[in-house]
Amino acid sequence: MLFKIIWRSFLRQTRNYVVYFLCMMSSVMIFYSFSAMTYDQPLVHRAQQDIQIGGVLSLGNFIVAIVVLFFMLSANQFFIQQRQKEIGLYHLYGIRKSRIIAQLIAETLVLNAVSLFVGILMGIVFSKFFAMILIKAMDLNIVSRFFISWPSILTTTLIFLLAVVFISIQNIWILRKKQLVELFHQKKITANSRIKLHWSGYIFALMSVGLIGIGYYIATNFVSVTTRYIQQTEDNGAFLWMPLFIFTACVFGTYLFFRFGMQMVFATFTKWRKYNQSHLRFIIFNNARHLMYKSWRTLSLISIVLGIAISMIGGAIGAFAITYQITETNHPTDFQLSPTNMKALEQFITNSGGQISQKFILPLKAIGYYERQENELTEENYETIEVLDVISESSFQKLKAVIPKLPDVHIEQENGAVLLESDIRYNQAKTDTKRKISLPDSQDVYVEQIYGNLLGNSLVRYGFKTMIVTDNLYQELEGIPYQVVYANAKGYNEEQFYQQYIEKFPGRWGEDIVYHYDYQEGVLTGKIEHKTPDTPDPTYQKGQGMMSRLTQVNRYLDIRSTRRQGGIFLYVALFVGMIVLLTTAGTLMVRQFFEASREKKNYQLLQQLGIPRKALHKVVYKQIAWIFFPTMLLAVSHGSFAIYMLTQLIQDANYWVAYLFCFITIFIFTAAYLLTTNFYLRIIEEE
Repeated sequence: MLFKIIWRSFLRQTRNYVVYFLCMMSSVMIFYSFSAMTYDQPLVHRAQQDIQIGGVLSLGNFIVAIVVLFFMLSANQFFIQQRQKEIGLYHLYGIRKSRIIAQLIAETLVLNAVSLFVGILMGIVFSKFFAMILIKAMDLNIVSRFFISWPSILTTTLIFLLAVVFISIQNIWILRKKQLVELFHQKKITANSRIKLHWSGYIFALMSVGLIGIGYYIATNFVSVTTRYIQQTEDNGAFLWMPLFIFTACVFGTYLFFRFGMQMVFATFTKWRKYNQSHLRFIIFNNARHLMYKSWRTLSLISIVLGIAISMIGGAIGAFAITYQITETNHPTDFQLSPTNMKALEQFITNSGGQISQKFILPLKAIGYYERQENELTEENYETIEVLDVISESSFQKLKAVIPKLPDVHIEQENGAVLLESDIRYNQAKTDTKRKISLPDSQDVYVEQIYGNLLGNSLVRYGFKTMIVTDNLYQELEGIPYQVVYANAKGYNEEQFYQQYIEKFPGRWGEDIVYHYDYQEGVLTGKIEHKTPDTPDPTYQKGQGMMSRLTQVNRYLDIRSTRRQGGIFLYVALFVGMIVLLTTAGTLMVRQFFEASREKKNYQLLQQLGIPRKALHKVVYKQIAWIFFPTMLLAVSHGSFAIYMLTQLIQDANYWVAYLFCFITIFIFTAAYLLTTNFYLRIIEEE
């Protein structure tokens, strides 16, 4: 008998469980798909050359499980509160609490079992589609296959059964501590006196705007603000803890905003009597004010979690852009090699069905130098006696045809120079006329500009720094001349070519040089020469050492690794973000369904008092809008400013996917708002 009664009650509230069911089904589908891909042997085998995708997908599944568990517990609490009178009635008829709890647990188990079954079924159907997206994102040259992963089905079932155990514990905890009289009395409506803002509430409201505003201002001007702070305090760790400060300010500001800021907005509208008393706005503001007071913790958490999800997508894009930029900096062309290997490489590419599309032989000279600089942190002077590479200005200009990203340089003085250093960004020129570099034979040059070193992998050259000088000065300097060939090729299968290439052209260290320099009385003296069997080993003291260089490097492996790693992290970030978006929107919907059941009699009373049905519909639409849209807009705002901060740090990234997710968030929340109002109206108009 009890089973039939509870089952009929469950069927009457089917619409309240639709949102829960859809969110759970989507979560199970993605969880199964992620797990199944870890058992897709062709996919795992091909990807493991660059990354262990199982670990990344498992991390995504872990985040999905945490988010879904939070959603399940929140929704279950609302369902229990909504049915507490029904539960009290069963208890009044003499049915033991333990039996009622067991029946509710069975009901929860059935609902989640259906969600689990449908979700796994959908996961099996769509897992190939999700795998195809991952293959495309990682640029893998394989065909996705359809298969059923029984280990993934078992894992998914066990994880969601564990979630049901947590829900059962929650049911026992809630119902065990409820007395019979409490079950028949709804939670008291919050008194206006408790919601009314005092002077301290206004201070906290303004503080919320201030905290969020400070966070947004620093995020908008992150580089300039952090740089000024470091210059004044010499705290170089600011670039690490400043984002944490922005996050903390926005978190506290969000909680204060929904607790006090929104109440200040409602209080302001309520005091505006002429505006407040028309079109039933006093009902809208009062209802929304009470809903906001009861839900401010949930709304704050949703805004923060959604903002983090958007930022996570932007962070994945930024991380991919950094690694790709580093790879492009180290490998601006397909090949960098010594001229002795170039003829054999051209023949090998031709035999593979390709051809050399661009080629330039860059002449360089390895030469010793002396420089005295001041440490910006300790303000102490330090001396450097090492080897750098020298390029003529005309050769550098010709190289730009092969490496277009090289900066435009023009040396104004005959003893002037442009310095290329690896710790300077290529698009941020630095002028420093105070730097003097001493070369052998009393040759002093003065640095006119400093750029990032975009000449490729430094391992194929001798020096860590490269200096561009005038053609005349280049001819006068005495050092060890050598050449590096920069080449691009096309028309061949890179993956098949690379497997044979590493066997035929293994990278070897060679062409050793030794140097011995000394700086005395303002003059750099010494020599640099090729190492021969008769050359004694250097002592590796200051101004002495031996250097070698690689015979060749190829960029395919690094580009492939960067593409695959960035692809899977962005893939996981997007799917986790979608689950967060669906569950947070679903949480708001379920909560409003519960409020509709509680406010049903009040709206029916207003209709009996003669208020038109159309006017009440407008009240519902506007009342629920005050719950959905501030939450959505603040979350999108948090995420957008986080992305904008990333654009200052990583300027070459394309963040259109993250901004697209912001628009998807707006669309999903707007659709959830319209569905919620529709169901809300149906609930309050039921007889």
